[in-house]
Amino acid sequence: MIIRLYNRMNRKEFEAIAPSIRESIIRMTRRLAPDNTDTGFPDDVAQDTLLKLWTQRDRLDSYRSIEALAMTIARNRAIDLLRSEKSGYHVSLDDYDSPDSGPSPDESLEATEAENRLTHIMASLPSAQQALIRMRHIEEMDIDDIANVTGSTPGAIRVALSRARNHIKELFLQQDI
Repeated sequence: MIIRLYNRMNRKEFEAIAPSIRESIIRMTRRLAPDNTDTGFPDDVAQDTLLKLWTQRDRLDSYRSIEALAMTIARNRAIDLLRSEKSGYHVSLDDYDSPDSGPSPDESLEATEAENRLTHIMASLPSAQQALIRMRHIEEMDIDDIANVTGSTPGAIRVALSRARNHIKELFLQQDI
């Protein structure tokens, strides 16, 4: 662990990490954005995120991972933009299928119960396993990106994810009994 003797990140340090963070943000926001979203959407989110990181540079040393912070800021910004009608990226209900094509009430109830069980199981996992599962399956990050964010190797991430999935499976099956 590197200990800094000063609190502010300087411009050269920021410029050194910004390109890799920007690429990760763009990859993530492309997955979040609907097909009808303007192609500039990922760039807008990346720019907003990097600007926010720059304005908070005096506090970045207090975070374990600047990349993870950036991904959280970017995800939240993307969601805000997609929800906001003023942004021009607003997602309309007309963009999706009609309600008639959805699941039956029984299927919806089963899915909701399974989702509630899974949420409860996720909350019972150790925080490291929760973070890995979120990064991989919710934020859809690549194994290499997760390894970079966590400071680990891709092989170690694969093993940890496998163990976390097996743990979830065991807990899920135990609740079926």
